[in-house]
Amino acid sequence: MSSNLLRAIASVAGAAAVCVLSLVTASPVRAEIISMPPHERSFVSPGETPMGFMVGSREEKINRIAPLNMSGTTREALVTLIAYGRTQGAAAGGKIRAGYHIGCAVTLGAATLGATPDLVIGATPSANPNPVFTINLSPGEVTEVALMEKDIIPGKLIQLSIRDYHIKVNSCTGPVTLRQYTYADVKSPEVDDSGAVFGDPTWL
Repeated sequence: MSSNLLRAIASVAGAAAVCVLSLVTASPVRAEIISMPPHERSFVSPGETPMGFMVGSREEKINRIAPLNMSGTTREALVTLIAYGRTQGAAAGGKIRAGYHIGCAVTLGAATLGATPDLVIGATPSANPNPVFTINLSPGEVTEVALMEKDIIPGKLIQLSIRDYHIKVNSCTGPVTLRQYTYADVKSPEVDDSGAVFGDPTWL
């Protein structure tokens, strides 16, 4: 390999290293605790025998913390909340389920370094190395993270108490969004029904 090509690739490698370093290195982030508003909904199921239920969440807090690896592509948080539900009427059972939907805007993949040389034909043939550095980015995804669930006891207030549950997201170069969910799945001899509440989205 010619010395010109080696120098060109070395130059691009140095620039690539700076680029990657700027992507993955973050300044220390101060912890910040965000209090989220409560949400509650009530439902009436179809059928000849009346059945109603309600589902809600309250006391949700998002504690944004600095990532332990100090990387700009990692986010961490501690989440706290109480999810709850109650059935009325003919309900015979079911479940309360709580968790989070987590969305990443852009996912960072593996990086590659190479060259695409151009051959120049003339009095003195030469090659232009055209070194290329590629960072593989892909559209982000939305992931559901289930935290806790509990069987419904008809007529009783059922609660899920979650304290300082650790959430982490890796390899995300864009914003990370959290949205809390609580689902109620209820059953009677005649009807299976479900309902949900969703928290306000917030970012990490």
